Amino acid sequence: MLEYDDVMNEQRRVVYAYRDEVLEGVDLGDQARTEIAEVARRLVDQYTPSDYVEDWDLAGLFIALTDIMPVGTRDGELTAAGVLASNLDRESLSDRVVTEAMALYDAREEELGDELMRALERYLLLQTIDQRWKEHLYDMDYLREGIHLRGFAQIDPLVAYKNEAFTLFGDLMNSIWADFARMVYHVEVEVEVDNSEGQVPFAPAPATPLAAQAINYSSGGGTGALEAAAAGGGVAEVAYAGEEEVLEVEPVEQRVLDADEQIGRNDPCWCGSGQKYKKCHGA
Repeated sequence: MLEYDDVMNEQRRVVYAYRDEVLEGVDLGDQARTEIAEVARRLVDQYTPSDYVEDWDLAGLFIALTDIMPVGTRDGELTAAGVLASNLDRESLSDRVVTEAMALYDAREEELGDELMRALERYLLLQTIDQRWKEHLYDMDYLREGIHLRGFAQIDPLVAYKNEAFTLFGDLMNSIWADFARMVYHVEVEVEVDNSEGQVPFAPAPATPLAAQAINYSSGGGTGALEAAAAGGGVAEVAYAGEEEVLEVEPVEQRVLDADEQIGRNDPCWCGSGQKYKKCHGA
């Protein structure tokens, strides 16, 4: 059973290290562009499975693209009809979609400014990592519960578990960046100037409920999500499109553990999420 645990522990190590880098304030600008370009290319590959136009689902492609980014608002000819009229091949179509995505990202950064854009990237990525990681834990539990059945098909359950866990982890990372792209293009940001301290906190308003997490992220020192992301103060107000209600992301106090302190699996998790330890960081 330890070999099964090793698979999950390695995935946890990678995700937590990645999350810690974001909390430390790493500049995500270049990485965000690279990952969004990959999101766009994966969509093109999904809806254009061969070099034959007859096999393409351009209507589905542009529905999927529009769900993530406002494609076509800058390049009016980047539509299903425009692609057919231009006689683009798969590679040219993929390049054109990526070019549009990058231009839209640059426009978004110009709109918000470099400092605010970097803070927004970190904030949204933290939200997305935590949400998708929790879902991934349930997927891994489900996989492990049923993997022993592979033995009836003369397949080594451990080998099958490692292979499918690897696939699930790849899906996790892809979904994190797809969700990030969807939010960063559509989020509404309100800037409120705090004249008393001269700080400018931002209030991101995702257009979809994917980031609806009233969680205060911290990295050991108790620094809040927006403080860690934006080095600003105040309470973040998250308002979703189509809703008038404003949700306040309240600070959540985290426990400081002694070196020799042990947490019971049914005790509240140290991170302050409100969940039991076995359902959160002890999963």
